Amino acid sequence: MSPAVIKILNHKGEAAGELAWTADFDKVVIKPTVVHQVVVAYAANHRQGSAHTKNRSEVAGGGKKPWKQKGTGRARHGSIRSPIWVGGGVVFGPRNTRNYGQRLPDKLKSLATAMVIKDYFATGRVTVLADWPTDSKTKVFSQLARDLKLTSRRPYLALLTDQEKTIRRGLQNLPNFEIMGTKQFNVYDGLSYRHWVMSRPAAEELLKRVK
Repeated sequence: MSPAVIKILNHKGEAAGELAWTADFDKVVIKPTVVHQVVVAYAANHRQGSAHTKNRSEVAGGGKKPWKQKGTGRARHGSIRSPIWVGGGVVFGPRNTRNYGQRLPDKLKSLATAMVIKDYFATGRVTVLADWPTDSKTKVFSQLARDLKLTSRRPYLALLTDQEKTIRRGLQNLPNFEIMGTKQFNVYDGLSYRHWVMSRPAAEELLKRVK
């Protein structure tokens, strides 16, 4: 199978070259169940688990028996902090000692990352520029977004290499752009955006993870 071709655009949104996909499409088979498993694990690992309820031993008060055991005609009780009392302890409530983290094999996470990258490139949900503007002013990047027709209110993900850190100044004030380094890219954040924007060097760096 011949490698896929990715169109490179200039600042006006016109064709400025092509980038060949070095990896064979057939080598990466997209499996939604694998991607879902990695996304769930990522969300679980970032879950704080800070919700906490007190059991009857932790609720203040209740040291005295409400009334004597016999002779009152009422049901016997030993503490007003019993779970059946209002203001009492909670049974089987959330505890902050629980760890929600999940461990996945690195190979599985790499495979899911390759699947997501392939899916976005193959379905045309990535805009690849020949390069970013040299002027890092916000108005320059705002005009660039209009020329590329990236004006949706839904945010776009801009992926930058380590050498493109100065580009962050021009993008960070645009309300519909979120910025991430290519080395920090992960399945969860990638799927959170419907469209990605990057330069050719960033695309080449990202495509290396498809294997």
